[in-house]
Amino acid sequence: MSNVAQQVTAPTNRLLSQLPVHERNAIHRGSEMFFFNVGDIVLHAHAHSSYVFFPVDAVVSVVRTLREERSVELGLIGNEGMIGLDVIMEAKTQIDDTVVQYSGSALRMPADDLLKQFHGGGALQKHLLRFTHAFLGQVAQNAVCNRFHPLSQRMAKWLLMIHDRTGVPEVESTTRLIAIALGARESEVEGAIAQLTLGAGIQQRRKSIAIEREPLELSACECYETLRASYGRTLAG
Repeated sequence: MSNVAQQVTAPTNRLLSQLPVHERNAIHRGSEMFFFNVGDIVLHAHAHSSYVFFPVDAVVSVVRTLREERSVELGLIGNEGMIGLDVIMEAKTQIDDTVVQYSGSALRMPADDLLKQFHGGGALQKHLLRFTHAFLGQVAQNAVCNRFHPLSQRMAKWLLMIHDRTGVPEVESTTRLIAIALGARESEVEGAIAQLTLGAGIQQRRKSIAIEREPLELSACECYETLRASYGRTLAG
């Protein structure tokens, strides 16, 4: 993780872009832009969150790890929302790790400043609550998806969800990180990639996967369309 020290002067996150100018300016004051690499941990499990982050083009996984070191992704967060929802819930610690799945930048804001503006009851509060509702819906849908749908379908859904948040038809990741996200073994992920390469228009490269949306959508489970529609309704208000 590296800090690019600069003052933020324009909204670069979709949630922030919906705020009135005076609320955006309140967030911009004292905010900094950070750049994250794939695999960086933005927030650590069981630690207090001193900052929140508004992704610009980075995408992160919220990951739950069990005692036996098996992990699974609870949900993805990109430029539609905020990293650090434990802050607005006034929890003492962050429960899960937040791991970068797609490298990029995010605005960092002190948690206390965010909480003060949130309690002001303006548009920020409304949009953060809507985003929290959408994200919790994603967590619930992923729980059902992980139980009932085959790995190749879940992987197609996951690739599409990252593409929705980046607009870039090449997902920068590794089989290890994908395995963590999908709660699978690396060998199982490699098998799913091979299956999708044959029938769903993806190409595996050294550290990325190139995708074609139309064939990949045909290979994704129903959960993808469910989540896309839910996010569209909830975040549009």
